[in-house]
Amino acid sequence: MRWLTFFALLYIAAALQSAHLLQLNVEGYFHIEYIPLLAIFYSLYAERESALLAALLCGLVYDLTSSSLLGLEMVILGLIAIGITKIRAHVFRNNFISQMVIVFLGLTLFLFSRMILSNLLLWTADKHSLIPTGVPFGFIALSSALYSAVVAPLVFRGLFFLGTLLGFESHSGRSGRLSRR
Repeated sequence: MRWLTFFALLYIAAALQSAHLLQLNVEGYFHIEYIPLLAIFYSLYAERESALLAALLCGLVYDLTSSSLLGLEMVILGLIAIGITKIRAHVFRNNFISQMVIVFLGLTLFLFSRMILSNLLLWTADKHSLIPTGVPFGFIALSSALYSAVVAPLVFRGLFFLGTLLGFESHSGRSGRLSRR
């Protein structure tokens, strides 16, 4: 894996996330989660150790660029990356439908876990919650996960235009133990 390319992509993802590029609604509905999308991409295609480190770094940058509790997104993205690296050998990673399903499930898990854990931690500290008032957060999380999942195959295809700069390549069909037989 090429770490210089990863850090450049992480910087771009953080800038796009902060700028709310391609957000379809002012209230927060239908926005793309660029940093978690990058973590899921690396979890699907990079070597296991590199994927886990990349997800932790994506979580750290997400923590530093958001107003939530420090370390929360890093832990959640790390756990999601562990799950994705465990199941990726059994999934067709180059199929756009499986990419959409994995991104949707991963981002839904990420967004709801972040909401639940941050509210639980803030409740124990007797602080206010991070859930936006007046807007049902569940709809925002699901719409953002759905929108990101629809865009994900295009983003993944665009990232593979970088070719050898990524340090790994797209694998056709199944990979891991199943392809070595």
